[in-house]
Amino acid sequence: MAKSEELRAKFGRAATRTTSWLVLNVALLAAVLVLRFFWMPAPQWWGDTYGLTVSVLTGGLVSFFFYWLVVYVPDQRKRRIIKDNLSQMYRSIKKDMLYAVVFASRKGGRCDLQPDMETFERLMTPKGFREAFDGGLEADEGFYAFENQMSDNTPEFQRILLSLEMLAKQIEFVLHNYTMDDQDLFDFFKRLDLILLSLRRSAPGYDESKPLCGFVYEIFAGWNSIDGYRGYDPIAKMIADI
Repeated sequence: MAKSEELRAKFGRAATRTTSWLVLNVALLAAVLVLRFFWMPAPQWWGDTYGLTVSVLTGGLVSFFFYWLVVYVPDQRKRRIIKDNLSQMYRSIKKDMLYAVVFASRKGGRCDLQPDMETFERLMTPKGFREAFDGGLEADEGFYAFENQMSDNTPEFQRILLSLEMLAKQIEFVLHNYTMDDQDLFDFFKRLDLILLSLRRSAPGYDESKPLCGFVYEIFAGWNSIDGYRGYDPIAKMIADI
């Protein structure tokens, strides 16, 4: 939340500076025009000064509007399209992963998980996922039922790997086509790109699949070993902060 507020503050300051420059330019031009028509009698040097000042200020306004139409508006539209597409694609990929988690868990003994839309919508929230998968002591309870299915090269294991491949492609595209002004934001997505590169080479097995299972649990339950439960998906949050 603090990072999101910091980014909004940064863009707010940039917009304020641009707006201030435009207002100052307009105010100066208006002042010069008022002097032109109401300053009587005008000094001898006023004619040349008036012409030069109006040319400079008018040129500044023309340059501003040219930049706004040709550069700023298309760039903002492109950034919005990329961000919205990434958000939509991430949610779609995450749903595919959730289907694999649920069906693998049912194979592992979690018959209490019903593969219906209501269940999937609830499990897409960190709170709902944590309530459904937290705890459990036996192999067919909690998140263990899913983890045990990742010990073999199951269809669900392959589906999750494919989902990670698709997510990696999306992140790679954004890194190459979206300019991030915040260093921490850029570092996060670069680290995510490297993590996905490593996870795509995961192999089935009790120990081999632990990083993969840990990543799945982190994004769905909003948990990691450093901060504990955070109550949000870190990837979805950083996408929103772009």
